[in-house]
Amino acid sequence: MSPPHVLIIGGGIGGLVLAQGLAKRGIMFTLFERDATPTSRAQGYRIRIAGAGANGLEECLNKELWDLFEDTCAETKPFGAFLNAIDGSTTPPLFPMGPAGKKVGMVPPGSGGQKAYTVDRTLFRSLLLLGQESHIQFGKDYTHYKITPSGITAFFSDGSSAEGTFLVGVDGRSSRVRKQLLPQLRYVDSDSRIVYGKTPLTSELFARFPSEGLKGMSAIRDGNLLLFLEPIRFPKDAAIESNGRLQPVEDYVYWVFGGNAEHFGLSDEEFHSLSGKQAAELTLKTTGHWKAGFRSMFELQNVAQSAPLRLISAKPSRPEWPPSAHVTLLGDSIHAMLPTGGSGANCAIADAALLARLICEEGISKEMSGNFIDLMWEYALPSIEGSAQGAQKLWGFKGFEGAKEVGF
Repeated sequence: MSPPHVLIIGGGIGGLVLAQGLAKRGIMFTLFERDATPTSRAQGYRIRIAGAGANGLEECLNKELWDLFEDTCAETKPFGAFLNAIDGSTTPPLFPMGPAGKKVGMVPPGSGGQKAYTVDRTLFRSLLLLGQESHIQFGKDYTHYKITPSGITAFFSDGSSAEGTFLVGVDGRSSRVRKQLLPQLRYVDSDSRIVYGKTPLTSELFARFPSEGLKGMSAIRDGNLLLFLEPIRFPKDAAIESNGRLQPVEDYVYWVFGGNAEHFGLSDEEFHSLSGKQAAELTLKTTGHWKAGFRSMFELQNVAQSAPLRLISAKPSRPEWPPSAHVTLLGDSIHAMLPTGGSGANCAIADAALLARLICEEGISKEMSGNFIDLMWEYALPSIEGSAQGAQKLWGFKGFEGAKEVGF
């Protein structure tokens, strides 16, 4: 019998961690990513890796990469300020605060008291590519799969195909793998919309933006409109730490500006089609009545790095999903969740570590796939619920009951 060959559809965080986990265990794989390059589009910026996510990542990376990961993370600071957008006055914290400034009830499952890592998403993806370049193909637009007597075949829009033993859909919330495997599954629209972006951490920003808002993770509130921000500072140069394999990242402020769809005065189609420049203009238009210092965050933003996003979520209930010996899903492709819980990336990494471990220990089979599904839902479902609770506090999410289902 030939050794297993895993086909990974999607080169986001979950797919790349899975690739590293399989490589560490000597399991053959090929990863296919639709984007032409790792930096073809805005990837989002700061993510926090903690708990099951940090444990899973360390399990999947070899020691050299894990050490490099730790050396290239940004600083992790406690909470900064909670401020009124109109007059700059202090407001109550958005979440109850526990010891050391940690949010109560908003920590990824299994985090315990372990260290949290603050990561730049683009730099992190570049790190996860190291050593696996020959096994990753960019510019591969996946269309569908076909189960064959010898395994499974993935097909792509350029007319090419790839044969393997097992296919893993890590192709995001609009997953084409999910649409074929679980056509009945639907996500829901939270009716929340955000623009995310970055503003260089310059002397001009320090001079104009209220200093208390740049000391740590802060929130600027105007009713159900919210600007969430965090200064991202890198104590070490990634290029030096990696001997030139990684590009350094300049310090910046990561921010998310959001609220209910009605606040932006745009139809769904208009909002989704915004360019980076148009998304940046929307932040300025919507905050014209804000305190001038707060508006400087938007006035000084890098407009090429701004992007709109509709917030959708899987439902907090386990769908009917018969296990397959040929194909499975992980990350946003099966349990997309709202970003207000800080759990999406951690769950995707935990999924990847779990699947790599099970493939190594149990081999590829229907039983292994079923075990993966059972164990994954144990932490994914509470994370979906916790993220929804955060959205209720931040943007007035009305809950899953009656929420509009989303088709892709």
